[in-house]
Amino acid sequence: MGGSHYLVKPAPDKIALIAVLKAPRDLEIAARDRWYRIPLKKAPKSAFTHIAFYQPACFKPDGKRIAYYAEVKACSTGRRIDIFPGEPEHPAALRLYKKYSLGPLIRLPAPILNTSGSRISFGYAKLKRLALARDILGIFEVFPIENMMCGALKSAGLGFFREYNIMLRKKVKYRLDFALFCKKGKLDVECDGRCWHSTTGQRAKDAGRDYWLKRRGWTILRFGEHEVLHDAAGCIGEIRTAIKSLGGDKDETSLYK
Repeated sequence: MGGSHYLVKPAPDKIALIAVLKAPRDLEIAARDRWYRIPLKKAPKSAFTHIAFYQPACFKPDGKRIAYYAEVKACSTGRRIDIFPGEPEHPAALRLYKKYSLGPLIRLPAPILNTSGSRISFGYAKLKRLALARDILGIFEVFPIENMMCGALKSAGLGFFREYNIMLRKKVKYRLDFALFCKKGKLDVECDGRCWHSTTGQRAKDAGRDYWLKRRGWTILRFGEHEVLHDAAGCIGEIRTAIKSLGGDKDETSLYK
């Protein structure tokens, strides 16, 4: 593979990057060829020593779980065409990627299941928690802030849709954490986790997403992890103010009311 090549700096503690696989082929590559790739623009900035692989619903019948992880041995940067020389016509052929060289896949004593139905994205967890957890929620140091916000919205009696899909040309363009429909507009409430949304690349991506939504009539409220954890009442107060400015609740069927 072309590009620079260097050893990954070890973290003070053994930390696993929770990586979401797009397709079964990616897990097969990790097992057979011992590497994993992430687009350079989306590559995590924080140090990690291992990668744990989340298998989404497309891994039938073994989806919605983490069953394997591997140690990161080294990392290189190069174009996709260098990684997959047999796919020169791929739209991302010239895009830069991080390629992580791995040790052999290690099977967890028991798979970590996503029984809560939580949306999973890239994140970090202490490696020792992988062997102990039986549910996705158990591998993180704090209860996912989206679940905390969901509980706060329910307690406040507000109607909302969780993980609301914005479609474009019959495909999901964006998935909103919480969508609330008001008489004079639409409100998107987002919960920004400290690990992922603090990166420069993700902040730029969030700004582009918000601009696109605002042009289509959405009002966006973003709450950081600290706000949701320590001042949920304050968050609800801001949400109520936004609802009032948008004419109040709209009489529309909601998943939660």
